[in-house]
Amino acid sequence: MKLFRYRKPSMRNLIGYTSAKRRLKRSLGISQVEAFTKPSRVKQKVKRELGLYSAPARVIRQSSKGRFPTLFGLFKGK
Repeated sequence: MKLFRYRKPSMRNLIGYTSAKRRLKRSLGISQVEAFTKPSRVKQKVKRELGLYSAPARVIRQSSKGRFPTLFGLFKGK
């Protein structure tokens, strides 16, 4: 744990409840199921299927915000 922290840790974090809960979820495979069924993940999957993360769509989004993409900017991951 860091010496200086912005926020003090919660009681659950101090007694190890959070890490035990994470270990249990990972061992049972619950986290894998949640990864596909979380609403934000489903929304991201729909956007990807519609093509909103494709290179042409990113160019349109960036130019509409006033940022004009460069040649190297087109091929970046995000």
